Amino acid sequence: MTNINYNFIEEYIRDNIIYTDEKLIEMRKYADEFHVPIVEPETEEFIKFLISVSKPKRILELGTAIGYSSISFAKFSKRIELIDTVEIREEMADIAKKNIQDENLEDIIKVHLLDAYDYLLDCDKKYDLIFIDAAKGQYEKYFNEALKNLDKNGIIICDNVLFKGMVANQELVKRRKKTIVKRLRTFLKDMKREEEFVTSIVPIGDGVLLVREKDEED
Repeated sequence: MTNINYNFIEEYIRDNIIYTDEKLIEMRKYADEFHVPIVEPETEEFIKFLISVSKPKRILELGTAIGYSSISFAKFSKRIELIDTVEIREEMADIAKKNIQDENLEDIIKVHLLDAYDYLLDCDKKYDLIFIDAAKGQYEKYFNEALKNLDKNGIIICDNVLFKGMVANQELVKRRKKTIVKRLRTFLKDMKREEEFVTSIVPIGDGVLLVREKDEED
């Protein structure tokens, strides 16, 4: 559980999520067994809803892990033409590539073995949706650099921004996580102060931040 909602609420939501895709079920079991952090089930459903509304063709994901979310999104929407996903850990990138190949999605999902910030520094592509799920203490740095890669009317989604409830409740903060929590709090406060963005913190999964740039009508 994530400490974001009451346990019974999380359990109820997750009990109402029906998985029929054998590969995704297999990958969730692997993640549970080997303690690999992947997108929470309710967050996955929420992002797929956003994808159905915003209809992105090009997605950037920072933080691949075993490739679960990129595979889930690519299989969900036929409109998606490209997902660039960036992973710094070679062993995770290798597993992700194997999972992607198993689903014949290597023409759509491209795994980049690289530090997320280094990828952003050299990236000149434009994306309709950017999903930030890499090192939590670096979110503000990732966000600021990723803005140049966000297409007009695009959305940035940051996962785990409430970080097991620690960002919202000082009593939950673990000593070894103090720096991450402090940086996430600063990032969220800075985002709320920025007048050029429309933002929303959604208390689902482990906390999701949604951001888009304001247009002339906002």
